[in-house]
Amino acid sequence: MTSSDTSPPASTSFLQELYLGRVRWDLLRPFPEQDPGDRLAGDEAVARLGRLLLDRVDPAAVEADGRLPEGFLDALQEAGLLSLMIDPSLGGLGLSWLNACRVVETAASWSMPVAFALAIHNGFGSGVYLRALSPGPLRDLIAERIAAGVVSGTADAEIAGAGNRGRTTVAVPVEGGDAYLISGEKVFIGNGSVAELVDVSATVVGDDGTEEVRLFFVDTRSPGFEVVSTHEFMGLRGAAFGMLRLDRVRVPAEQLMPEESGGWRMRPESSESSEAGTAAGKAPGEAPGEAGVDLGELALFGRHLVIAPPALAVARASLLWSRDFVNRRRINDRALGEYEEIRRRVAENAAEVFLIESLLVWCLLGAERADTRPDLTAAKNLVALASWRAVDGTMALLGGEGYETARSKAARGAPPLPVERCFRDARGLRVAGGVEFMLDLWSAEANLRPYYEPGGGPEPEADPRPYEGGAEPAGPFPFPPRHHDHLRRLTSRAEALAEHCRAMTDDVPMDELLTRQRSLALVGRIAAELLGLSVVLARSADLAEQGNPAVLDLADVACAASEHRLDGLWSQLAHETGRSGADPATLGDTWLRGTGLDFLIGGAGTAAPHTTGLYDHRSQ
Repeated sequence: MTSSDTSPPASTSFLQELYLGRVRWDLLRPFPEQDPGDRLAGDEAVARLGRLLLDRVDPAAVEADGRLPEGFLDALQEAGLLSLMIDPSLGGLGLSWLNACRVVETAASWSMPVAFALAIHNGFGSGVYLRALSPGPLRDLIAERIAAGVVSGTADAEIAGAGNRGRTTVAVPVEGGDAYLISGEKVFIGNGSVAELVDVSATVVGDDGTEEVRLFFVDTRSPGFEVVSTHEFMGLRGAAFGMLRLDRVRVPAEQLMPEESGGWRMRPESSESSEAGTAAGKAPGEAPGEAGVDLGELALFGRHLVIAPPALAVARASLLWSRDFVNRRRINDRALGEYEEIRRRVAENAAEVFLIESLLVWCLLGAERADTRPDLTAAKNLVALASWRAVDGTMALLGGEGYETARSKAARGAPPLPVERCFRDARGLRVAGGVEFMLDLWSAEANLRPYYEPGGGPEPEADPRPYEGGAEPAGPFPFPPRHHDHLRRLTSRAEALAEHCRAMTDDVPMDELLTRQRSLALVGRIAAELLGLSVVLARSADLAEQGNPAVLDLADVACAASEHRLDGLWSQLAHETGRSGADPATLGDTWLRGTGLDFLIGGAGTAAPHTTGLYDHRSQ
């Protein structure tokens, strides 16, 4: 089946069905494939970017200099690559989300900072809001600036932490409400040091004293707007992440995002339980404000663009580097590839690529049949961790050559594979868009809400049985015999998840349940692994039917690895449910209060690390 991510949205979520103990193969199969015409539309953009990267970007120089080449952003804009999904009438390419992902993956395969510049602007930049805005002054302003070729970004995170629901940045109404004065500081802002237009989250205090976080579109040339610094990270060197300061920056009231556009997008519940249609279900040229797109769902698709394509690029590169290394290395007069453990490690890398690719496609093209917004939240951790396992395993396989920088390898005549740089970049994918345990918590919180609704929770007697444990699954989409054991275990695990969710929610109010963060996070991670298992099985079954039997081996390896992870997660969850002995949270509190564990640091001192060394030796 071929489809486009501009297909009409559906309302049932595959992930939410898993929480209810149901494995809905009718949603996953036949597994969606990109429409050939849509893929052709993206091919030219991918080729165009490839030529620019070869001509203009030296990845090693970007790493060393900490910045993209002079004029490169202008070149991207001239090529239309900063307006991937913008309507052609505004100078954009009008591409689908999936084609945008292909472009970002191409960038990440060459230079991760380029990928982030593209993904942040196209996924979170001002042009994205055209999908959510009705005709009016704000939409006209954004359309005009996009047509003029501005670089944009979103300024939300603050020093206090992005996980806070409130914001310390304040917008004060002036001039009888015709304008606002915004003051505050923002950190870790993608494209922050190069953006010309940013949307800024700020707290607005009402006449009755109530506080609400709203979004304002701010011209970075405005008086009082300052780029304080460009952040330097462990990886992603050259990406334009900046610290911003706003000191009474005047913003006209018409540059305030309307309330009816969906509210503040950072609320996890708004982005997963909204009744609005999905952003992926809106065609680039469709009339604005008619599909019910809200800011929460735009953020989900934006985050997918920032994380999933680079994760796929990392995993693919790791797979290629593994083959290069293994095929040129001999150990004790034997080709390295003759050793069983080596072949297994390479196979595991291949399975990670298949998992990431399958999730990336499902979350976008699956919107024709399912509400994939909950799946997008779970997929963020799945793809980021899979890419990390791939590059970490590759570094282990290459040993010292993996840990060595590309520059050092080149100096001694070895193939200058940038494994070390990729390793550092990949770690950033686990941080960007929300740290892992918080996303697991948010996912579980959103998907457990149905249990608290009237008539919520699973109804076993009414459930369709997607797999009865017989010769093959029931329904019109049979699976290869090699999948049957995986299918039985998957069905059993989904039912066990629903049982556990029912037990968690039966007599515990939602507010109290949310305090049990470790249990919730484990539930979220278990459900995510089941999602990954399901997607891999569905896609591999269809590809095998199309004449590619090797995918069944990929599925076996991917499912076995996921099942091992699930065994560990279920063991942890069982321990949390029946825990006895010391409470780890209490032990953590003991350390934080400095009341009994200081002996653990010996003579290292008690201050935070300084630039002169790991510890502040001045305290000794």
